Amino acid sequence: MDRDLQDLDRRLRRVTLQSRVQLGVLAVVVAAGLAAFVSDEPGKLRVSELVVVDAEGVDRVRISGDLPDAVVDGRRLVRGEKAAGVILYDGAGRERSGYATFEPSGNVLLTLDNRQSEQNALFVAGPDNAAALRLWQGNDAIDLRTDEAGTRLSVVEGGLVRHQTPVTPIPAEVCEAYTAAVASLGRDRVLRECNGRFTAENCTNCLTP
Repeated sequence: MDRDLQDLDRRLRRVTLQSRVQLGVLAVVVAAGLAAFVSDEPGKLRVSELVVVDAEGVDRVRISGDLPDAVVDGRRLVRGEKAAGVILYDGAGRERSGYATFEPSGNVLLTLDNRQSEQNALFVAGPDNAAALRLWQGNDAIDLRTDEAGTRLSVVEGGLVRHQTPVTPIPAEVCEAYTAAVASLGRDRVLRECNGRFTAENCTNCLTP
C-alpha cells in the first residue's frame, strides 16, 4: 500500500510539473503576442493595420502603414507608390475616399471617389511648396494650383483649359519634362496632359520644335 501511494504521489508531482511548464510556455506565447501589438507606453496601441467592418462584415475603414492597391470590378488598380494612411469604403466594399502619404514622391493626398471608384475631388500637397485642389466630372474640371508656375485658377472643358487666371507661361523645366515624355507616351497624350494644366496655346508652343 505504501509503495502504491508513493507511486501515485510521484505521478501527481510529475503531472503538476508538466502543467506548470505548459502554463509557463503559454504565458510566454501570450506575452510575445501582446508585445507585437501593444506599445511600451500605457494606453497606446501599436499595430501595422486596423480594419473596421460593419454589421455585414464588409470592410468600411482601413488604417494601414502599407495600403493595398484598389480593386475595381475585379481589376487591380496599381497606385504606383507605397501608400500609408486611411481608406473609406461604402456598403458594397468599394473604395470611396483616401487620405494618405506616398513614397518616394513625398506627396500627401485626400481623394473623394464616386461609386465607380473614379475620383471626383483631389486635394494634394507636394513635399515642397506645390499644392492643388481639383474638382472634376468627366473631361470638365475646376483646378486651383500653386507651384513653380505661379498661382492660377483654371476652368477645364472637354479636357482643354478654357480659362486660366492668371495666364502664365509653362516653366522651362516643366516644358522640358513634357518634351522628353513625347518619345515614350506620344505627342497626343502628352498634349492632353499639358492641356489639363496649361492653356492650349502654351502647350502647343512648348511641344512645337
